[in-house]
Amino acid sequence: MGDKITITHCKNCGTQITGYNFCPNCGAKKITRRITFKNLVNELVERFFNLDNSIVKTFIHLFTKPEEVIDGYIHGMRKRYINAFGYFAISLTILGLYSFFLEDTLREFSTSGSPTEAAIKANKAVMDFIFKYQTILNFSSIPLLAIVSKVVFLNYKKYNFTEHLVIYLYAYSHIVTIVTLVLIPITLLEVSMEATLLQFPVYIIYIAYVLKRLYNLSWKKIILKTLLFFLVSGVFYIIVSIILSVLIVLTGIIDLKDLQELNAQN
Repeated sequence: MGDKITITHCKNCGTQITGYNFCPNCGAKKITRRITFKNLVNELVERFFNLDNSIVKTFIHLFTKPEEVIDGYIHGMRKRYINAFGYFAISLTILGLYSFFLEDTLREFSTSGSPTEAAIKANKAVMDFIFKYQTILNFSSIPLLAIVSKVVFLNYKKYNFTEHLVIYLYAYSHIVTIVTLVLIPITLLEVSMEATLLQFPVYIIYIAYVLKRLYNLSWKKIILKTLLFFLVSGVFYIIVSIILSVLIVLTGIIDLKDLQELNAQN
């Protein structure tokens, strides 16, 4: 059987593409060869390592000019950068692979400083909960961040709530991806549990940087907004922690006594 195949219509939108290399309607590339290992590898290299690729552009520009990526997407720019949900899916994949391959090491990290058997049991139960519902927890963090952000920037009418969701789909996904890639060698080398706590200041600094660029704020204003963000998110953190603690106890993942001991330890 030959490698070449005859294509007369676009497989994506159905438009006739005889005589074209790309679909004149949706821009999809016309594929005229069957999949082989060689062209599969070539496509992988072209898609992920081409400097003109939208994934690479998105990754780099979320460092150098995040306002162009995020504000551009909000105002209709769809081709230049990968879309917000696509980027979020990539970050979840990287985070999921990190957790999957390093789960045992992460569990050892979480219990290494526990002074009692009850605390070890409680830490283990919490880690079980996190691993089991990791995707849901990460996905739910986006609307929570958007709510806090909307409250903090209530006096600015530039973005509505849905647009704040887009901001955090990009910003949260980007910084989670970066931190996860950095944490891989730290976890493998078992440097220390305390070293992993450095991720939280990095999250704060990057998101503050993104918001500064999006709202074109002075350093004084972004510092004040960041402090307000801390205050509002602190209130939300307490509320969410109580809800999660109740859910963990009600579902039998951990009993109330062990949870109290874990809270006392922390």
